[in-house]
Amino acid sequence: MQTAVADRTDHAVNTPTPEESAAMLKGKNRLHFEGLGDVWALLSGQNPSVIMSQIIGTVLHDGGTRPAWQWKRGGRENVFMAWPQDQPIRAGVLMSGEEGGKLSPATAVPLLDGLPNDLTVEGVHLWQHGLGANVSVNMIDGENPLWFFNPLYGRDSEDLTPGVTHTFLLAGLAYRVHRALLDEITITHGPRYAAYAASWLAENPGRSRLDVPHLKVNVAGRRLIMPGRNFCEYQVRAVVEEVQECMLEKMPVKLLYLSFPFDNREALRLPVYASQAVLGDFAPATGQEVDAYLWLQGRIIDIGG
Repeated sequence: MQTAVADRTDHAVNTPTPEESAAMLKGKNRLHFEGLGDVWALLSGQNPSVIMSQIIGTVLHDGGTRPAWQWKRGGRENVFMAWPQDQPIRAGVLMSGEEGGKLSPATAVPLLDGLPNDLTVEGVHLWQHGLGANVSVNMIDGENPLWFFNPLYGRDSEDLTPGVTHTFLLAGLAYRVHRALLDEITITHGPRYAAYAASWLAENPGRSRLDVPHLKVNVAGRRLIMPGRNFCEYQVRAVVEEVQECMLEKMPVKLLYLSFPFDNREALRLPVYASQAVLGDFAPATGQEVDAYLWLQGRIIDIGG
């Protein structure tokens, strides 16, 4: 699928060259960025290094856990705790230690409540510290897989077998979101452009490939998703289907419900969390077309409540 491209650098909109657009459409040149500092900064509006000890302390003092967030592997016991309990977006802390011994904080991650999507596992990229992983799933045979960060990889690891389909709770966090500005994009590479160029040359004998006009495509009203700078990051264009309000401590967060239809499979259902620090003065509304840059998170659906 294709859409206009924006880079999240400094959270500004930059127009790529045709070569950069072609590379991004194919998912090339991406990196497995292994860090959550940007995410915490977006959710808190503050420097993560200053507030992480406060976040961990709050979760351990006021948070809770669920049976689905507890597991044992290789002689170690793990308990994931989250706070606040009444919001769909939470701060989470993974407690880990020797089985039967004292548990200590191992990592802190944001936990996003997602919507269930049936997806087939394609591969896993384990983070170097071993406490999280990027997971790829097959959306359409022959196309780029979809990647997302799994905050409960330790729990899900034994089930993430390539070729096996699971129901994943999938959600997105907005690095940037704004009203859709472009109703038309220019395509200069790729199979669609090649077919268009061949047809134009057949209708214009004696002309060369250099004479072929740019292919203009109307994207108004369409729902598109395209790989971003790093794995698990995506540039999207979509129509907001519903807006809800939630809160992470003192930071207001809007929850935008998006979906992306496919020809040969069920639509991808994606709730997107956008903090006030990201939105600024922009107030997304139901029925509005938006462009956004997202970080995706997912986990196998929590069995047992």
